[in-house]
Amino acid sequence: MTKTAILLVIGNLFCIGTVLAQRKQPVDMNAWKQHVGTPGPSGWRVNVIQPDPNNHGPDGFNYHDWDGDGDLDVYVNFEEGGYSRLYFNPGNQKIRELWTDYIELKRHGKCEDSGIGDLDNDGDIDYVANGGYVYFNPGKNNVRDAEKWVKMTLFKHEARVPVVSDIDGDGLNDLIVGATAWYKQPADNKHDPAHWVRYEIGEAKWPMSCILNDIDGDGDRDIVVQERKRQGTFYFENPGVDEVTKPWPVHTIDGERGGMFMALGDVNGDGRPDLVKASERGVVHVYLRTNNQGAPRYQRVEVAAPSQPERVTVKMVKPKGVALLEMNGDPKRPEIVIIPEYEAQLWYLVSSGDGLSRQDWSSTLMDMPSPESRKKMDNAFLVDLDGDGDQDIATTEENGGWGVIWFENPATP
Repeated sequence: MTKTAILLVIGNLFCIGTVLAQRKQPVDMNAWKQHVGTPGPSGWRVNVIQPDPNNHGPDGFNYHDWDGDGDLDVYVNFEEGGYSRLYFNPGNQKIRELWTDYIELKRHGKCEDSGIGDLDNDGDIDYVANGGYVYFNPGKNNVRDAEKWVKMTLFKHEARVPVVSDIDGDGLNDLIVGATAWYKQPADNKHDPAHWVRYEIGEAKWPMSCILNDIDGDGDRDIVVQERKRQGTFYFENPGVDEVTKPWPVHTIDGERGGMFMALGDVNGDGRPDLVKASERGVVHVYLRTNNQGAPRYQRVEVAAPSQPERVTVKMVKPKGVALLEMNGDPKRPEIVIIPEYEAQLWYLVSSGDGLSRQDWSSTLMDMPSPESRKKMDNAFLVDLDGDGDQDIATTEENGGWGVIWFENPATP
């Protein structure tokens, strides 16, 4: 290549970089302030529990009445910040305001997921960050003292989707980590990690969802896993109490790679538990169960994302969070709420007929203000934060300043 040609290439690259730089708009981390609490045409509004001005990345949402005042509080882990906070509900009169009363636990490092449950059998709900860090609840009288939350470290690497449940049927909750292994709660010395024995379940490279359900109808709970990178959707079959400490048999539901979160429930009113997966290809996969007992069989229906408002400029809307929420008065046919990952409006799906054809499904945009300002959202968590009797939709947002948020259901004025 001649010197002239080299200079021409360099000049072209410089021009391209300049154009791209001009097109890339800076993120307004305070945009939320203009739209928070403002209802859209149908009454849905976005409320902020705490914003995230420094991109600490809230990434998990757990709710429970930790202080015993009758209102639901919220535990959140921050992926990039490496810490977790317990936000105390300010009560109905201030529910739409920022939640400024909180404690921050001892740091645990980068953390994508968290979970809750009673892991020392004292009746109080404990907190699990990242799978390996357990914080034991000191009881209602000391719950606001972060130093009283005893930290136990089982391991220090990341393990997604921690789930608390009694795996071996001994009446004590155990801890599933990374959808690959479980730790047995010991009878004594529960705060000592040396007494927690680990048992392997199987492999899951990047689990997004880990759902306990008796999916084969044999009387014990299996583990349904939505894995993002290698295995797709599958379930570990519970081998029974006598074999539960050994690796569990694996059964594939859909080996297609990719996909984000998954929800389980009956979506077409036939009494069978279906599955819904947010696909990375811009569609939603609905797995309608076609048998009642034994190994589950499904018919997959693919439903495209609806057209977005003009102000939404992302080329492909990517579904991410998913939940089943009854909104239209028919509890046998809940709507499927979808949270997009990037800069787009939420929507919901509803079925007619048996739902076995894509023509049976319709999509409706939800009209929350300023969808383009929410840069990266997470899963959908259904919770009645304002205590009005209907389910709101909570999630976390990072990179756009919104932080820990909840979409207020307008069903109850």
